Amino acid sequence: MKDKKILNNLLKGAGLTAFGMFFSKFVTYFYRVIVGRYIGPDAYGQLSLGLAVVGMTTVFVKLGLDDAIKNFVPKARSRDDLSELKGIVISSAQIISVSGLVLGSIVFLSAEYIATNLFNSPSTAPIIRVFAFVPFFSRLASVFIDTTLGHNTAKYWVMTVQVLQNLIQLGVTVGLVFLTSMGVIGAAYGWLSGVVATVFIGFYFMEKNFGPIVFSDKKSEYQHKKLLTYSYPLVLSGAVGTMLGWADTGLLGYYMDDAAVGFYNAALPTALLVTLPNSALGSLALPSLSELRENKGDAEKALKTLARWGFALTFPTFLIMTLFASETLHLLFGKEYAVAGTALAILALGNLLGAAVGQLGGFLKSAGYTKTILYSNTASLVLNLILNVALIPSLGIIGAAIATASSTLLFILLLILETYRKEKIHPFHGKMLKTVLAGLASFTATYLIFQQIFSPAPYYILIPAGLVFYAIYTVIFLKIGGLTEYDREIILTTGRKLGFEKEVEKLLEILT
Repeated sequence: MKDKKILNNLLKGAGLTAFGMFFSKFVTYFYRVIVGRYIGPDAYGQLSLGLAVVGMTTVFVKLGLDDAIKNFVPKARSRDDLSELKGIVISSAQIISVSGLVLGSIVFLSAEYIATNLFNSPSTAPIIRVFAFVPFFSRLASVFIDTTLGHNTAKYWVMTVQVLQNLIQLGVTVGLVFLTSMGVIGAAYGWLSGVVATVFIGFYFMEKNFGPIVFSDKKSEYQHKKLLTYSYPLVLSGAVGTMLGWADTGLLGYYMDDAAVGFYNAALPTALLVTLPNSALGSLALPSLSELRENKGDAEKALKTLARWGFALTFPTFLIMTLFASETLHLLFGKEYAVAGTALAILALGNLLGAAVGQLGGFLKSAGYTKTILYSNTASLVLNLILNVALIPSLGIIGAAIATASSTLLFILLLILETYRKEKIHPFHGKMLKTVLAGLASFTATYLIFQQIFSPAPYYILIPAGLVFYAIYTVIFLKIGGLTEYDREIILTTGRKLGFEKEVEKLLEILT
């Protein structure tokens, strides 16, 4: 059947992409934990505001060129036109240099105004100055890295952006925070160092493995007009998505103090850990969706499978983060961050809802319904801004969490409605109920076990209790019929690819 193509994409070379994404998320999260725990909520809040400025300006620096490069590089390659390929790279770098340096200069010179008048935090100004040119360096690096992606290989992107950049950021930050008295400025320079390094690493990988391109003897055919004509409509969509991602942090900075921003930005990335399995499934399965949708039955089966897997992998983490939200933040960031527990629970709920619908967004993109994504994002942004403005002054970080979760829910509902209206399919699977039952039964069993041993239970017991919970959940999930024959085939095929087919088959017999 055609839906078996989803299996091929899961097993054929895509594991590196998933590894890179997991590695990047965890290292970045560890960076935040170190900064939040050792420099305090106020300084961590200032760093988060600086990163918000980076996030909101980056879209106007890249100008949608990342998609343009990945679109035009393969076409130039197919024609074996090195002059055009060289022109694409150099033209993109020139456009990025102009937009990045101009906008970076504006941000650098306006740092005091932004920090004082927008965020009511004059102490954030030095951090904004350090971060002012981060979009320039990150987008310049993306020109070279996206060129490697245009050659149909993701390993250099994974090595550069997902692995090396994050390791450099973490290593330099640890060195500057612990070995000097630079504090939060050291953390800012640590972040900047990783981004700057990717420019040189990305250029090296591009020239060494697919070049020489820039250093070739071919005369460059400049592509400024073609690149900008293709990419400028994407700026609006990018701006909407970026604003949606950073509106809560920015408005918290406007209405609340630095500590509140710090507390919220401990809860926000922690809640995002819930989405990791679903994001990984999306990165692995998305290339199949455009082919699968040729047959409505195959497409619906793929959507339901992805949603069911995403929900099954997400639900146990959601339970821990919801029922032990304060303890989770205490364990990871420190005791003072426990006040953000309610915000974490609300944000985790929003992310669980996102996992429950699987890859609807990717399916709509593969079907060409890009305007639906734009309109849904825009509606979510409007709701997010309205709720943030209305709720933050009275509810603080809880209001920001409600706004973010509500806008996520609206986005999900719009995608469900549009997918059903256009394709008459939905992502929900009957076995999702068994996931809920397995999760609740596992949690209850784990709670009763540890209540007998520890009363009251200390916060650090969350680690061993969590491991026991996941183990019990896995067994119960499999025993009550959480796997379908399709799932079994995928697991067995994975085992065969890894050289453990007999062991995996025996394990499945024991557990099911």
